[in-house]
Amino acid sequence: GIKNAEVLALGHLGAMYAETADYEKAETLLNEALPKARELSDPEPQATILMRLAYVAKEREQWQAALQFCQQAEALIKGKPRKLRDIELLYYFARVYVGLKQYDQARARFEQAGRLARELHAPQFGAILLGDYAELQRKTGQFAAAHRLATEAVTLLQRGGGSPHRVAQILATNAEALRALHRNDEAWRSYQQALAALERARAFSIPTEIARAGLVATRHQVYAGAIALLLHLNRPAEAFDVAESYHARAFLDVLAESSLDQLGHELNAAQQAREDELLARVSNVQRQLWQSELAAEAEPRLQRELADAENALELFHLELRRQNPRFATVQAPQPLSHQRITSELLDAQTALVEYVVSDEQSFAWVVTQGQVHSVTLPGGKELAEAVTAYRTAASSKVSSSQAAAAIAKLKTQSLPLYQKLIAPLEPHLKQTRKLIIVADGALTYLPFEALAGGAQRNAPFLLERFTVSYAPSASALVALRSLKQSDATKGLIAFGDPVYATTSELRQLPYTRHEVNAIAALFSPTESRIWLGAEANEPNSKAERLNQFRYVHFATHALIDEAHPARSGIVLAQSEKEDGMLQMSEVMRLKLNADLVTLSACRTGLGQLLRGEGIIGLTRAFLYAGAESVTVSLWNVNDIATASLMKSFYKNLQQGQAKDDALRQAKLELLKGAQPAWHHPYYWAAFVLVGDPQ
Repeated sequence: GIKNAEVLALGHLGAMYAETADYEKAETLLNEALPKARELSDPEPQATILMRLAYVAKEREQWQAALQFCQQAEALIKGKPRKLRDIELLYYFARVYVGLKQYDQARARFEQAGRLARELHAPQFGAILLGDYAELQRKTGQFAAAHRLATEAVTLLQRGGGSPHRVAQILATNAEALRALHRNDEAWRSYQQALAALERARAFSIPTEIARAGLVATRHQVYAGAIALLLHLNRPAEAFDVAESYHARAFLDVLAESSLDQLGHELNAAQQAREDELLARVSNVQRQLWQSELAAEAEPRLQRELADAENALELFHLELRRQNPRFATVQAPQPLSHQRITSELLDAQTALVEYVVSDEQSFAWVVTQGQVHSVTLPGGKELAEAVTAYRTAASSKVSSSQAAAAIAKLKTQSLPLYQKLIAPLEPHLKQTRKLIIVADGALTYLPFEALAGGAQRNAPFLLERFTVSYAPSASALVALRSLKQSDATKGLIAFGDPVYATTSELRQLPYTRHEVNAIAALFSPTESRIWLGAEANEPNSKAERLNQFRYVHFATHALIDEAHPARSGIVLAQSEKEDGMLQMSEVMRLKLNADLVTLSACRTGLGQLLRGEGIIGLTRAFLYAGAESVTVSLWNVNDIATASLMKSFYKNLQQGQAKDDALRQAKLELLKGAQPAWHHPYYWAAFVLVGDPQ
């Protein structure tokens, strides 16, 4: 009936998102399908949904949750005729037991599944089983057997047109087995084939940013393994090229597509009406969720309604994209080689510092004109714990009386991170004045300029030695420069101190008005446009010809949703037709030609962190919309200190300083200034420059 068809549709859609590694979306759809499946008389659809949830949990390494889903599915199909779904379930059990390190249980399930695959004549299932069994053999030291099984699995999968991202994982298993057998040249060839398979997988992924990024994130060990092998072979430049193919690939894809005209300009009347209806549906649910007196029992229902509305809007946009032939012709920029990066991006005083964080070990490169040097660093867990501890201390507000002691304590806490992340690179930074940092994993949350190289009171922060900026990747930075249009004709447009809805819990920020007025005073009246109070609203932000302005400034609150980055936005004044939240999808539709967008609000640099890709959030949305660079914050900021910092920043820009130098000098004014409390990184280190620093 209709309900069965609905369960099947949601299940297939969830499986499709799971296959392309968008696990958040997959889980949402499958959880929507599960209660509907339970209402059916036939247990098979429910078992199928549970198995797909097991797959999602397995890929996220949530082993206990995956085991429970498998056990629930097993109970539902017990005693039923043996079918392909039994092979799949046995396979999931085996994978989960590997994750739980219960290897005997895993072997038993692999062997059961293999026998059933042969009995039911299912060679593709058999190939997947062989590949994962090969990984189990490798983990338990049976390297020759792992190589044999992986080779057979790849042959079977390729013969049957198997999923390229599965092929990539098995090729990586084969490469690691070969490396353990000291057959390094063969191991590198296997890794090259794995990386090529991932490139094919990216081409067939669902064309959303999260799906594209998730594919690389879930196969990060393939890139890390290839890098580790190349560094073992003393080939640091080639290892760096692999790192560039790992970093910010979805960013490059979406950046290329953003150069097309906006979809909204091509919709017919029916399509426009449908889009308006879906956008209104999302907006209406969000307005209800933002009510300060929202009943607790209403929130789960509204969250489900919001997810449904967002799914409908995304599917609508995917269908529009499918119908638009121009998207098929878009060629995303390919990652650049180290030779091109050293010649096109770097001058004699600038070094690129690029990190790749992996479970067992991490890697860093210093790239200067004509030189590529690499070092090996601790694993991701150790680095993440150190970053979290340091950020907690650096982002904690201090008073003037506490400042000196707090700074001394912070420098002591900083030292282990400095010794792990910067000290090994020091021999290669002697001629360097500027650093462009490409971070990875938890390092993306770290303002490197706030690290100190010693625990002494006079030990300098990195800010005092270098001008620091950040980029999604070196290739992304070159791509951003290549998209530069003609210079904007006006100086500044700024939005500040909006009037928030009476139902909102957000407090007014009076110093944002002072901030905007102080910055605007640096420009002639004909060169600037400011919107304050009730006029700092969404319609005005969208109606203005923003591409006329060199600088675009928002001084207001931001709401950041790290689990659902598309819901993040800049909070403006509400109006009759708009909800007052300039969200990611709306930002991407703005037409900018800005040298710089500044988001002078709390935590605007945060979002969803994906390995290799970085943070998906407002920063990227503004880069996609046409900004060359974006200044964002990494934690909650003090509005008085921020107003002072921003005035100095724009004064320095107006005096002709490069963006990175202008921000550094503004920070130094706080660090060296008359306010003792402002010497602490809490007040000056939150804001970072992402994008082109020139």
